[in-house]
Amino acid sequence: MSTKIDEYKSLLTHITIAQNVQFHRDATRQIDAPASQVNGIFPAFETYRSDADALDAEFDRKSKSIETDELALKDGRRDATTVQIISRIDYHSRFPQNDTEKEAARILQFIADAYREAPRKSYQAETSYLRNMIAELHKNEAGLELFGLTSLVDRLDRENTEFETLHATRANVKEARRESGTLGKFSEKANKSFDVLCQIANGMLLMPLDDVTKSALKQIASLLNAQINQYGVNYRHHAGVVAGKKKANEKNMEE
Repeated sequence: MSTKIDEYKSLLTHITIAQNVQFHRDATRQIDAPASQVNGIFPAFETYRSDADALDAEFDRKSKSIETDELALKDGRRDATTVQIISRIDYHSRFPQNDTEKEAARILQFIADAYREAPRKSYQAETSYLRNMIAELHKNEAGLELFGLTSLVDRLDRENTEFETLHATRANVKEARRESGTLGKFSEKANKSFDVLCQIANGMLLMPLDDVTKSALKQIASLLNAQINQYGVNYRHHAGVVAGKKKANEKNMEE
């Protein structure tokens, strides 16, 4: 038999993590049935499938993180409170009932205008902006009491602190995951176990075997080679598009 599983090592080291995850998803699914018919490669396939599943799970955790969802929720809450405070200040600035309110609103309006864009800032920048805004507002407690804004400002302070705490926690969790094994390490492990599987299959393809085993091995090699070829075509096309865009950008910059 001349069939051989080949040309996958370079491919797996160059495609993106997302493509790598999908490659191993497709490979384990396609050769599950024939691999179970070959005793000589089934243990290696089980190891490979376990590594591919671990990579898939880690990718899914990072893509659909509960912490990320909770972070967005807490950010939305502080955004809403910020907008509410600024809107109330805008209202009292436009419609003061007396000179006392007019002067208090003038001072608060100056602060509101300085931090109006806070909800549009990045997570970390907004946290800093709001911390400064809250401190400035608290310097004018009489004005806050006059317009009934004290409880809102206190709520914003709590929401901003909660967000900051969660953001720091998430950073620590990400660092812990980086130490225990990044997606790159999971990907590398899956690639290595896939390589072992292919080497065993290639070795067995050179051996005299019964017809059932030979047929299963040929099917495995055919399925994997077709997938490797397709992913290679897609990778080369994508690389060509990226190179073309880079060249066009460089040309535009020169012009």
